[in-house]
Amino acid sequence: MVKRVFTILLAVLLVSCSGSTKPAESDTSASSALDASPQFLSGTAGAARARLSDASTDAQNVQPSEALADTRMVTYSASLDLSVRSAFATKVALAERVKSDNGFIVGETERSVVARIPVENMDSFIKYAKNLGKVEKETKTGADITDQFRDNVTRLNSMKTVRDRYLALLEQAKTVSEVLSVERELERINMGIEMLEGRIKYAESSVAYSSVTVKFREPATPGPVGWVFVGLYRAIKWLFIWE
Repeated sequence: MVKRVFTILLAVLLVSCSGSTKPAESDTSASSALDASPQFLSGTAGAARARLSDASTDAQNVQPSEALADTRMVTYSASLDLSVRSAFATKVALAERVKSDNGFIVGETERSVVARIPVENMDSFIKYAKNLGKVEKETKTGADITDQFRDNVTRLNSMKTVRDRYLALLEQAKTVSEVLSVERELERINMGIEMLEGRIKYAESSVAYSSVTVKFREPATPGPVGWVFVGLYRAIKWLFIWE
């Protein structure tokens, strides 16, 4: 009798979550309702029970994201191409500036530096970099990720609500098969929650830190024959163009 009551309760709950109106009458229908729930990443069943103690902690992780979701979420990136006297000295100067601006370097070569700079220090960093040489090219772009961010926050909160319902069912489980069925769905939901939390944290980091790429090169110096052609070019230019 207890098993039948539990089965009916499980089926009704799962049907309400998936939007189906067909009532559950047996263990087979309850299993079908489980399969009809949102598809998340699969995992092992036993790990779900180990995460029961982390449920309240996970619920707190999204609070900063909800606050940020009330404002526009914009990620910025900038790129500079410089002509400098010394590529090595420029690289050293940029590395020191990145550190003083509380940023960090994510990539570098002999003639380029890619850094993540706090958004509030982005303009001052670019201004400093431009003073290291002659600017040949400059770009700055922004991407609004507000809608995507809010969608992820909404999905995360919904999945946590569903997880709480499964946790309540797990406490009422009486048989091994009932426990395994609920744990299997809990594992899928927990994996989906972790994935969304990772996306949210990455979006927050992208908004807080702008990406700045600085490329620099030393101007080419003509050889003896090259100077002849340079002089010839300047003479021809003077004949046609007076500045």
